[in-house]
Amino acid sequence: MNKLEKQQSIIKRQNLNESDYFQSILQESYRLNLLSVTEYETIQVQSLQLLAKQVQRYTGGESSSVKVETAQSIMQSILYVIGSYLKTFPEAELGLAALKQKPLLELYQHGKKLITVQLASAKQLLIDIQTDGFITDNQAYNDTIQNAIPPFFTDYDVNFAAHDTPASIDYPLCNDKMDLIGIEYISNYLETLCLENKFLDLFPMPAISRLLQGFNDHHKDLLINIFGLVLTNALGCVLLGKTITLLNIEPKEREYLQQKLLNLSHTELNNRLHTTLRQLCIDLELSDRSLKNHMIGIIPDLSVRLKNALENNRLESIFISFKEYPLQSVLFEEGNKMDDELFRSIANEIKECRYVSDKIAIIQKEIHSISDFIDILGSYCIFDDEFTDIFQSLGDMELALLLKMIPSGNTIDSDIHFTESEKEWHNRLNTFFSELRLPRQKRIRKLVGNIVFILDRTS
Repeated sequence: MNKLEKQQSIIKRQNLNESDYFQSILQESYRLNLLSVTEYETIQVQSLQLLAKQVQRYTGGESSSVKVETAQSIMQSILYVIGSYLKTFPEAELGLAALKQKPLLELYQHGKKLITVQLASAKQLLIDIQTDGFITDNQAYNDTIQNAIPPFFTDYDVNFAAHDTPASIDYPLCNDKMDLIGIEYISNYLETLCLENKFLDLFPMPAISRLLQGFNDHHKDLLINIFGLVLTNALGCVLLGKTITLLNIEPKEREYLQQKLLNLSHTELNNRLHTTLRQLCIDLELSDRSLKNHMIGIIPDLSVRLKNALENNRLESIFISFKEYPLQSVLFEEGNKMDDELFRSIANEIKECRYVSDKIAIIQKEIHSISDFIDILGSYCIFDDEFTDIFQSLGDMELALLLKMIPSGNTIDSDIHFTESEKEWHNRLNTFFSELRLPRQKRIRKLVGNIVFILDRTS
């Protein structure tokens, strides 16, 4: 019994290859004398027997031989499927025990069932991200979600190429697990992207847009991780004791941080960042442990980069300042309404869009007066939950202007002066506003109270 207890932690997970888990657990177990020569050879024989079965299936029973490259790929697929199942055991030794005690075919079948569940879960995650995820004009993000990942679910072959990842993904994540392959990589990628999007949803879209513009004028075309940029500036805001959701770090504020942080040792700086991150989570009222752990993952790299920037007086490479000129993300200005023909053309273009992100892009590009925007909301070209996504893309001032223009209260009565479409966006705006975090509600209410003009809707 003592010997068994000592052996329970001999195999270290960090010593195992995540993309070739089956083979690495065999080799490590053999190296540590936890697997006899006979046991090792028995498992290898079963692997070859499984390969023979799969080759027969691959050829439709017409042949027992295939090209060497094809056979190697099928074998890799078999080992990947089994390895996926072995990873479900909390201890590597338990996985090894299963290899010793159960037929390899049984483990393979368990692995296929697991991958089937992972596929369904990942597919739903992608749908959720496409319909309710973060909205951005970054090309790599949009291409990855709309064009690169979807083909994976039609091209993935669990029977003969489970280890392949038929998807070309450009948008980078923070701490992306590049050692994973197949459905494991796609599942992890989508789960992580959901966490990053959840964090980004806590910040106003105009602030994020201005942050990206401050980072680079060509941010739309760059392979950048938006989560990392926002989190870093949010940490800077905490260090400065300013409102987190502002996200902006002024040049003079960077000078203050330079003086405040310069003399800290690497350990002290690392500790300071962890303390700051804990305060950020408190301020944002974050309770999602997975998201917290993902945020913690940025600290080691950020600590090194921050220390280097401090020593070279290049803190602008870490904490970004907004550009002084206004951006397109500040959508609306007072101005003349567009003519009826142009308005109808834009409204029809918005109506024909399949994705709400495309509708938002058109609104940001073409609609520049609050009157035109209000008319768009009531023109039967925006539907159902799309209203929520569009309201989410607005800043506090835009929301305040909209709230100023609708009847007060949480529900809209059947006033004959409003169409059904107008009543719908009124109701949805009130619902959206009621679900905002209280500090932001207070800010917007204050803005509403300060708006003293009334737009002339009859002109």
